[in-house]
Amino acid sequence: MLGGLAFAQNAPGIPGANAAPPGPQPKIEVEQPLYNFGSTLEGTMVNHIFTIKNVGQGTLVIHGTRTSCGCTAAQATKETLAPGETAEISAGFDTRFQKGHQTRTITVFNNDPNTPEAVMTIEGVVRRQVAATPESVAFGSVRHGSEKEIDVTIEDLTGRKGFTVGPISNSNPDIKVVQLPLPDKKPGALLKVTLDSSMPPGSFDDTIKITTNRIPVQVPVFGTVTGDLSLEPAQVSFGIVPKGQDVTRILKLSNNGPKPVKVLDVTSSTPSVSASAEPVKDGKEYKITVVLKRGTPDGQLRGQLAIKTDDPEQASVEVPFYAIVGQFRI
Repeated sequence: MLGGLAFAQNAPGIPGANAAPPGPQPKIEVEQPLYNFGSTLEGTMVNHIFTIKNVGQGTLVIHGTRTSCGCTAAQATKETLAPGETAEISAGFDTRFQKGHQTRTITVFNNDPNTPEAVMTIEGVVRRQVAATPESVAFGSVRHGSEKEIDVTIEDLTGRKGFTVGPISNSNPDIKVVQLPLPDKKPGALLKVTLDSSMPPGSFDDTIKITTNRIPVQVPVFGTVTGDLSLEPAQVSFGIVPKGQDVTRILKLSNNGPKPVKVLDVTSSTPSVSASAEPVKDGKEYKITVVLKRGTPDGQLRGQLAIKTDDPEQASVEVPFYAIVGQFRI
């Protein structure tokens, strides 16, 4: 959320907005441009009031303010400052989901021809209240039908009494989370995170949401379940493609299981990319030809292929693709 006067991002772009007219000129001065709040616990709001002053001879006009991520600035107490006058700008830094050394800036757009963008800074260290170890659960590559378990400990870092954990939730039914006490009986919890053998082949991700009486904690969960079918490479990158030509990429689909697998069809999420399958070894290996067609509009192109098979466990193998066509600039 941005505070301030007019939506100031556009102010510097107005022709003549900061041009110095003849006569006495304004001059902006920030009395203490840096506020270091030292350290604070995550989840608290850091508030500060900056003071600006017109130390010039002309009238200072405040066009507006802009803030960096995670910081909000209130409206300046004055839009115009006569020579010698001051105004206040209230700023606040929301420390939720932040940790470590943090820096946030507030920019004041004005008509001082020498300093049209006056910058104020809030900085300090945000200390965590609760630690999740590890911070994310990476199962890596797991064979389909296997089960894998990873432990996560939830601990209080504040040193205050009465730390409680729960409830805990996640959305993927093939990721099971069980809460147990810590083995040393200290305040906190031990989470047994289990990848169930029923997880289908392919990439997966989930988030464990942990409620505590300190601050909520989120632990990402991700990995890949591999089946009998494997694709090399696992995605298609066409790179930067000049306009007006076809570009071809070749993939290899391998069947590592005991039973033969047939490719039934290959479909694309966009008509700009086509694909076809050709058997190299019947039931065991296929050549997948992927073509980015000439005439594709300039810009970024993202999509995916779906390789349909008669394997009941991997009826479809998804393949993402990406390209930048023509003179498109990110």
